[in-house]
Amino acid sequence: MGYQDNKRGGGVRINERIRFSPLQVIDDSGANLGEMTNFEAVKLASESGLDLVEINPTARPPICKIMDFGRFKYDAAKKEKERKSKQKEIEQKEVRLTLKIGDHDLSYKAKQARTFVDRGDKVKVSMRLRGRENAFAEQALGVFDKFAATSGLLYESRPRKMGNMINAQVLGVDPEARKRENAEIKNTQSDNKEG
Repeated sequence: MGYQDNKRGGGVRINERIRFSPLQVIDDSGANLGEMTNFEAVKLASESGLDLVEINPTARPPICKIMDFGRFKYDAAKKEKERKSKQKEIEQKEVRLTLKIGDHDLSYKAKQARTFVDRGDKVKVSMRLRGRENAFAEQALGVFDKFAATSGLLYESRPRKMGNMINAQVLGVDPEARKRENAEIKNTQSDNKEG
C-alpha cells in the first residue's frame, strides 16, 4: 500500500498517484462500486489492506480496481515470461563470402547456411569487395550463383551491390534441390540393402 514509483510500477498509477476525480471503482471481487472521489477510493482500499490501481486511465471517468498491487505485478510478469517463452526467436545469421573463395570453403559455407535455414534462422549472404575487386562485380555475382547451387538455397531477390558490398537474403530451400537430395538418400538406402 506504500508509495510506488511510476517507473518501477510499469507506468501504472496506484493510490495517491491517481490524480483524477471522480473514479469508477471496482472492488477486489470484481463488483462495481460506482463513481467516487479518489480520496474516498484510496481510503476504502487502505481499510481493506489493498491498493487502488488505475486499470484504464483513458476512460472517463478512469477505471480503478482495489487489489493487491504486488500480486498484480507478479501475475503480469508471469504472463509476459510465458508469452516470451512461447514466442520463437528467429535469429539473423550471416555467411560472408569472398571473391576468391575456394571450392572447399564455398561448400563448407553452403553447408553452414543450409544448417541455419533448416534450424529456422534467417540467413544473409554477403561479400565485401576490396580495392580492384570492385571492377569484377560480375564475377562476384557468379560466386553468389555458385553458392546458391551448392547449398540448394533460393534468394529472396537477386544479390544487390551497394557500394563495396553485395548482399542477398536467403528465402529458403530450393524445392528442386530437396527432391534431388531425397532421391540421393533413397539411392543410398537401396544400395545399402543390396550390399
